[in-house]
Amino acid sequence: MEEPMNVTGGITVAEECAYYRPAGQASLDEAVELVDRAVVFARERRIPKLLINAAGLTGFPSPSLAERYFSARRFAASAQGLVQLALVIRPEMIDPEKFGVIVARNAGMNADVFAAEPPALAWLLEQRTG
Repeated sequence: MEEPMNVTGGITVAEECAYYRPAGQASLDEAVELVDRAVVFARERRIPKLLINAAGLTGFPSPSLAERYFSARRFAASAQGLVQLALVIRPEMIDPEKFGVIVARNAGMNADVFAAEPPALAWLLEQRTG
């Protein structure tokens, strides 16, 4: 998986869950690409749960509603209904109405967004698979 130059972090796998914690400077497009590649990674390996902590990614403003919509649709399409996503992002990036989560769910992806990793992991681990 090729990453933008200023981003660090690899994907680790433990049982039925993959973990990805990219950190560094990135554009919004690069950040979306990183998340999407991780979703594809999990789907291709039949890993049903994916926790991405992208709170360490900086260099872009909070996404617009349109950017949230297209990103969430992209992640859902890549997941093909086979990957559940818990996404950790900086609190100021979370839409109060969780618009992106609603879009992803409407597109067939079980996903949620969090401001910290412990509640994200707790949510993810209580999700059913299969």
